[in-house]
Amino acid sequence: MPEPKMPTPPITPPLSDYERRVDHSLSALLVLQGLTLFIVVPLAQSLAFGRTLLDVCHLGFALICITVLTRRRLWRIVLLVSIALLTGWPVLSRAISATLPLSTTEQHEAIAFAALLFNAAVTAVVAPHVFAAGRVTAHRVRGAVLLYLNVSALFAILYSAIAMHAPGAFAGSGFEPHGASSSTAAFTYFSLATITTTGFGDIVPVAPLARSLANLESVIGQLFPATLLARLVALHLAHEERD
Repeated sequence: MPEPKMPTPPITPPLSDYERRVDHSLSALLVLQGLTLFIVVPLAQSLAFGRTLLDVCHLGFALICITVLTRRRLWRIVLLVSIALLTGWPVLSRAISATLPLSTTEQHEAIAFAALLFNAAVTAVVAPHVFAAGRVTAHRVRGAVLLYLNVSALFAILYSAIAMHAPGAFAGSGFEPHGASSSTAAFTYFSLATITTTGFGDIVPVAPLARSLANLESVIGQLFPATLLARLVALHLAHEERD
């Protein structure tokens, strides 16, 4: 009696060249973001060339997003303008101060706004590739991790903006922002501790708005992984059904 034939599993079509470039770009951006948050930002607090390294990382982000991840003119313009402000403001600060009577706080606010705009644009460019229909690859999972870290970076910028307007909004033994670089490092550390709900307690939000923002970030930190997992599983099942 002949043995029954086993059903042949469906053959998954290979990714196109563009899809492969997008996938590898997501992984590259995750590496850049990891270097930025965990190495470059702390180095910028104590080393003179830390700011240069930070600009190099930002330029790498902009280059990958503009050349690979987006074809929309609006996002390309936003990325170009924001990266120009981030990298060019420290060099042109004297000329800008001579033209526009801006105080030191106002200049820091302008840089913070440019950083917020840049990170928001990167998040908006990456998100459609992570959550789009299609095969769920390891690169797309890394892109989701990148979004998680980007959210943390965005909250760090918002904390810094609050501290500029309300110097007593944060307190604690780990909060000693004597300059822009040390403030960035402190709020990056606090934001990562908040989004992961670690809560070391060495930096504490005191002002009501700061507390509310920290609560919002901790909620997002809890909901994002669960929502991400459900979305990726649904995309994977839908892709298998189509095949």
